[in-house]
Amino acid sequence: MTHHHVEDIRSIALVGHEVAGKTSLADALLFKARAADRRGSPEDGTSVSDFDEEEKKHKYSIDSSVMHFDHHGKRVYLIDTPGKPDFVGQALCGLNAVDTAVIVISATAGVQVNTRRMFSEAGKRGLARMIVINKLDSDNVHFEELLGAIRSTFGKACVLWNAPLNVGPGFSGVMCMLDPPNHRPLGLSVEPAAARSMLVDAIVESDEALMEKYLETGDLSHDELMAALPKALAAGTVIPILCTAAKKDKDIGVAELLDAIIEDTPSPKILVPHHGIKDKTDDVAIEANESGEFVAQVFKTISDKFVGNLSYFRVLSGKLTPEQPIVNLRNGRGQRASGLLLVQGKTTKPVTEAIAGDILAVAKVEDLHIGDTLALNTHAPKLPEPTYPMPMFGLAVEPKARGDEQKISGSLHKIADEDPTFKMTRDTQTKELVITGMSQLHLDIVRHRLKTRFDLEIITHEPKIAYRETITAT
Repeated sequence: MTHHHVEDIRSIALVGHEVAGKTSLADALLFKARAADRRGSPEDGTSVSDFDEEEKKHKYSIDSSVMHFDHHGKRVYLIDTPGKPDFVGQALCGLNAVDTAVIVISATAGVQVNTRRMFSEAGKRGLARMIVINKLDSDNVHFEELLGAIRSTFGKACVLWNAPLNVGPGFSGVMCMLDPPNHRPLGLSVEPAAARSMLVDAIVESDEALMEKYLETGDLSHDELMAALPKALAAGTVIPILCTAAKKDKDIGVAELLDAIIEDTPSPKILVPHHGIKDKTDDVAIEANESGEFVAQVFKTISDKFVGNLSYFRVLSGKLTPEQPIVNLRNGRGQRASGLLLVQGKTTKPVTEAIAGDILAVAKVEDLHIGDTLALNTHAPKLPEPTYPMPMFGLAVEPKARGDEQKISGSLHKIADEDPTFKMTRDTQTKELVITGMSQLHLDIVRHRLKTRFDLEIITHEPKIAYRETITAT
């Protein structure tokens, strides 16, 4: 494992509406960065990201998945998230663990419900944002209209970083708008000088000294603009739009996206620090610093029948080695982890330390839940727990086989620990076990997981309503 520092870490989540091509983009990035020997694909079940049997069967993401790669001396943590609103909890878990949200938009479908939602959720968390217009090699792409829709929906901070050449089935490449050629090449659908001017305006907006120089001289050097870009991204004054077609046979714009992630997105040091409560009263800023006090937060857990409990966490400050016992600030319990694990889809490998900015996992540490703060002592600052949408779609469940009641309750608890938008309750009046999720599809997936993971079958039906009688007349 290459040793890296906080300044060298980049963490991104691919978010957006379903069928925008996020998983294909994740596989393309891993292959381009040589972190995978072959280019995976969700269509043929070889994706590094969609490795769950349900995901392979349905050909869409259900869980967020964590990957990483090293490129040009930088360590990048990449989280691929589901685009279906039914699995929004997993997408929000991914956003809670990164510094930059890459909002992926399908060139044919345009701005959709979950595009808006994820853009807004990333903004609420103070993340840097990038937009990727994918599938530009499709038929019926109206690029100028789509660009107008993005800017009118998300604001003037959205500016073209690169523009496509020959949009449609003949899509042949992308051209950087920071250094466009003097003459407009054939197939370029935007005016390069105008696009560059908008890009430069957005970059200088976050830096007063740079803005003054720009107003005085009328232009800035490439190096000055590149140096200012990560801070402008962190401040939200610039949201670069990049163009891609992530297809198995020809990835266009993926190398440029990879470079933009490495060179332009902020390291954990540049973003506004997280805050936690220390000794129950003091509000403390948690700086992304290797030499600071160790603080991390769990953002995802899975219960695997082979590995046991696997808890994924993001280190916000300090350093951790495998032999140090971790304290869970929710209950004050200290436990020794069996080792620190670097995650690549479904595979893990042990590492010797975790530093601020790292996204790693620990196995077989009991009673870790999403949102738990991890530290080395009970006096460390405790992070606020993330909030998730309230599940509203309910079904009553009962076991297919008699005597499975206890097993079903325990197994559903494990699934609820992994999914913050799935709940189970026992109705005290009707005596029914009721499960609630985001939709019928969400609960269908839960049902399939009970069968495949725990070998349990259930019967579901509409929950009974506990009617009450009252006297309405004399």
